[in-house]
Amino acid sequence: MSVPFLSPPSNEAPKDVLRRVLKQGPVPGGFDTAEAWLRAWFDPLEFSLKDEEIYVRFPHVLFASWFEQHGREALEKAAHQIWGKDVRLRYDGTLSGVPSRDDLPSFAARRESEAAARPKTLSPPRSSAFEGFFCGGKNQFTLNILRGTAEGTRVYTPLLLRGAPGTGKTHLLRAAAQALEKTGKVLFFSAPDFTALFRNKGRDEARRALLSCAAVCVDDVHLLAECVESQEELAALIDDMAQRGRPVLCAAVVSSESSRSDPGHEDRDPVTELTPGLLSRLCMGMVLELAEPDLDVRLRYAQARLAEYGLDAGKDMALLLARRCGGLRRLHGVILRIDAFRAQSGRLPDENDMDTILRSTGNPRALTPDAVLALVASRCGYTSKDLRGRKRDPKLVRARQIAMYLCRELLGESYPSLGRMFGGKDHSTVIHAVKKIKETQVTNKDVHILVTELTQSCRKHLA
Repeated sequence: MSVPFLSPPSNEAPKDVLRRVLKQGPVPGGFDTAEAWLRAWFDPLEFSLKDEEIYVRFPHVLFASWFEQHGREALEKAAHQIWGKDVRLRYDGTLSGVPSRDDLPSFAARRESEAAARPKTLSPPRSSAFEGFFCGGKNQFTLNILRGTAEGTRVYTPLLLRGAPGTGKTHLLRAAAQALEKTGKVLFFSAPDFTALFRNKGRDEARRALLSCAAVCVDDVHLLAECVESQEELAALIDDMAQRGRPVLCAAVVSSESSRSDPGHEDRDPVTELTPGLLSRLCMGMVLELAEPDLDVRLRYAQARLAEYGLDAGKDMALLLARRCGGLRRLHGVILRIDAFRAQSGRLPDENDMDTILRSTGNPRALTPDAVLALVASRCGYTSKDLRGRKRDPKLVRARQIAMYLCRELLGESYPSLGRMFGGKDHSTVIHAVKKIKETQVTNKDVHILVTELTQSCRKHLA
């Protein structure tokens, strides 16, 4: 079947035809006009033809996630209206659902197949290699071990990567799978995919397929808690792969620091819901922790993503986003909203617009120096004015030093900036205060508890 384009005009591009038809259709909720919706959610799509199919490419994964819920039905209805029910739309690897297990393609084969099917006019997806991971000092050890495992320096079976949502577990697991391809066939599963493998292929065939691989990766392994049989199979696979000296890499979620500091939060690790047999095997291997991104990582991430979307917003906006978004997922979501705002209005958001965007995407509170001072002052029985002043009462000095320390550690404020903030003090005074609190936490339990509690209170502003 060849795509029967409308005529005249015979040379009208598929995207232009679709846009014209969609503009005449109903307007999705949240938009005043069809034109506003099309600018925000249709114009960024890329369309191209290959053989008898129309290929649709999304600018990024979260865009595809939104489109699946709010735009796909309208797009396909318009395509069928124009070219008939036989027309086929192919999405660029984001809306296709769980891959078929009929031929059990390897991680490499899946990527090669997607690349072969992708039209030449489409740019390749952003690399999932280790170089694309935004790493802070807290995660350097984890990154080094994982990279070494992937490069064959030392094999750990199993290796369990743990971290809060949005810390980059899946990214790193995929990077490891990509690096491990040089040793042979690599299979990468989500937990539901792993369960589906045994259901669709049968136990014996699934086992043979898994054991024929050079490496196996299972993402969100904690979700296997709902299926005892799958846990038993994974435990057996770990034993068999360990005997063969082949890696099994898993990732699991843990609660974020902000949720753990919530008094109503149940401090229960999802991995502990697994069966004792699987849990013991995971714990006996290499367990790596991914820390939540600090301000520096969030700032670098914001700058990179703003540049990626062509948002020439400057460092001030990147710093604002990094301060007010504690996780990379929320940060990315806010940047998507900024991109959509620009698409609809033709300009970048100003300060008031940014406040509206941030409030609409999560916790409206901002962690600013003023917010830190207010939290410390309230906890220690002073006012913010007291902390900014020059009184030298020992308890007040300690509270002031803690406020300086938190502003430096959580917000990345420069020493001169902190000096000006605290009554025009010299930057050397601030350096001394930050160093003093770091050292005192080691020797003074009460100070350590106080700083920990205040840090948790501050992090609630970033959830």
